[in-house]
Amino acid sequence: MNSNQNLEKPNLRPSEAAHYTGVSLSHLAKLRMQINHGKGPTYSKVAGCVVYRKVDLDKWLADNLIGAAA
Repeated sequence: MNSNQNLEKPNLRPSEAAHYTGVSLSHLAKLRMQINHGKGPTYSKVAGCVVYRKVDLDKWLADNLIGAAA
């Protein structure tokens, strides 16, 4: 499965979410830390694996718009 097919899925693993948002994988990990709780996109943990819903990533990106488009 190529990366374009991965981005068509409704749920993304952290590496896919990083690619989708343009944010580094390490930055997403930092946003999941307790000290940054509420600053990053909503995520789920399924069997210990972090999973992001694309709709939550889109909402997080929209909520962080800056400038005239906001």
